[in-house]
Amino acid sequence: MRFRKVCLHFRQANAALAAVLAVGLALGGIGKGLPYNGLSPLARSIQTYEHGIASEIAREKHKARLLYEGGVKQRIASIIDDYRTGLKFEGQDQVAQVIFDESEKYGFDPMFLTAVIVTESSFYNWAKSHRGALGLMQIRPATARALVDEVETVSSDNISLYNPEQNIALGAFYLNKLIDRFGDLKLALEAYNHGPSRLVRILKKGKRPHRYSGKVMKLYKAFRERSI
Repeated sequence: MRFRKVCLHFRQANAALAAVLAVGLALGGIGKGLPYNGLSPLARSIQTYEHGIASEIAREKHKARLLYEGGVKQRIASIIDDYRTGLKFEGQDQVAQVIFDESEKYGFDPMFLTAVIVTESSFYNWAKSHRGALGLMQIRPATARALVDEVETVSSDNISLYNPEQNIALGAFYLNKLIDRFGDLKLALEAYNHGPSRLVRILKKGKRPHRYSGKVMKLYKAFRERSI
C-alpha cells in the first residue's frame, strides 16, 4: 500500500514539475541564474527532487522484495516441518532458501518446486529409490553426471546428491531443461518421472501419462492455498 502511494505521489509530482517547467520556459526563467553542472538553479532543484522520489521508490521496492522473500521462505519452512527430513534445523532453513533461489532462477513458483520435492522424496534428504535415485529431488548419479557441467553452482569435482543445495540445483535445472524440450509443463513433469526417452516411447504409442504430473499439480494447488 505504501509503495503504491509513493508511485502515485511520483506521478503527481511529475505532472506538477511539468507544469512548472512549462511556466518557467514561457517566462524565460529556466536557463537564467548561475548554472550548476550545466543546469540552472531551478532545473537543478527539479532534478534533485526527482532523484529523491526515485530513491524512495527504490527503497520501497527493496522492502517489498524482502517481505515477499521472507514470506515465501516461511511458507516453505512450514511445509518442510510436516515431514521427517533427516536434516538439522539449520539444514531445513537452507533448503527453504535454495528452493526460493532456484525458483527465481528459472521462473518457477517456489510452491511448485516444493510440490515436486514432496512428490519425489517427502523432503527426506537421505531418500534412495529402488532405481538408485538419490536425495530430495531423486536424481540418479548418471543424470547428475550428465548435467553437472551445465550447472554453475555445482562442481563435478565435489558432487553429492545428498547435499540439499546441489541436489535442488541439479533438479531445478533438469526440470527447466525438460520444460524447454517438451514445451509443456505436465509433459516435462512426466519426463522427470519416467525419463525423457521413455516418455517419448510412450507418446509414440498414442498414450499420455498423467498420474505423476497430476499428483504434483494437486500438491501445488494445496500449497498455494495453504496459509502460514
